[in-house]
This record gives sequence, C-alpha cells and structure tokens, in this order.
Amino acid sequence: MRHEQVKLRESFDIIDAAEIWPQPDTSIQPPIGEFDQRPASAAPDVPTAVGRAIVAVYAGLIAIFFLTMGGSGEARFMIAISGFYVAMFLGVPRLFFAVEKDPARRPDLRRFMARGIDTHTGRMSGGSALAQIFVVPVLLTAAILAIGLAGLWILP
Repeated sequence: MRHEQVKLRESFDIIDAAEIWPQPDTSIQPPIGEFDQRPASAAPDVPTAVGRAIVAVYAGLIAIFFLTMGGSGEARFMIAISGFYVAMFLGVPRLFFAVEKDPARRPDLRRFMARGIDTHTGRMSGGSALAQIFVVPVLLTAAILAIGLAGLWILP
C-alpha cells in the first residue's frame, strides 16, 4: 500500500484481527504435572570423550599463550581474560549436559566411531564427525603455537 492510499479510507478495509484469529482448543492440552518436564538430551549421539578432548584442546591453547606470549604482566592479564572466556564458552554446554534426562544413553567413543552420527544432511561416519568438530580448535592451537614459537625465536 502506498502512503497516498492511506489518506483514502475507501481504498482499504480495517480488519479486527482478534475477531478472526482462531481460538486454541484447550481440551487437548495435557494436565500440568503429568509429563516429564526435564530438558531433552543436548547431544545424545556424541560421546563424553569428545567433550573432554575439546576441553583439552582449548586448555592447550591457553597454555600455549601463557608459555609463548606471557612475558609481561599485561600479556598475562589478557591471557587470563581469554581463559575466562574459554571457560564460559565450555561451561555453558557443561550446564546443558548436567540437566539432561539420561546421560547413560550417550554412546562411548568406540561405538560412536563404528556407528557414526545422523545429521540434518544425512549419515556421517564417526571420523568425519570428529574431523568437523576438531578442525577449527586444533588448527587454531597449531597456528598459535607456530606464531608463539616464531615470536620467541625472532624477538630477543
């Protein structure tokens, strides 16, 4: 509709949305308290060992920062702030996993590697899934190690 048409009352109809909106059928709602209200599993197909490995990779990243670039107090302070962010980044999923319904259903790493995982685009092998999960953190850690070592060798 153009702004010129708004001036002409006969060029449009006023509709009361509340009158035509469908009303919910309250007879099909289950009574409160008769169903399980706990959250669903956050990642039921991924083993706990994968989460532990992610934590290890990011802990290694922060350790490499400290060892190669933590020479001054200012640098150590900034690395500590980065460590705090990493802890929050990994802590939130930990809270999700702490409240899931049945953590015993989660497969172990051997079964995960044998069976793989179902994704939105189809089935994926365990090795392919691990490659997608770890490519960014592992390559980032390797790059920081290379940069840190180069800095130690170049700068006195």
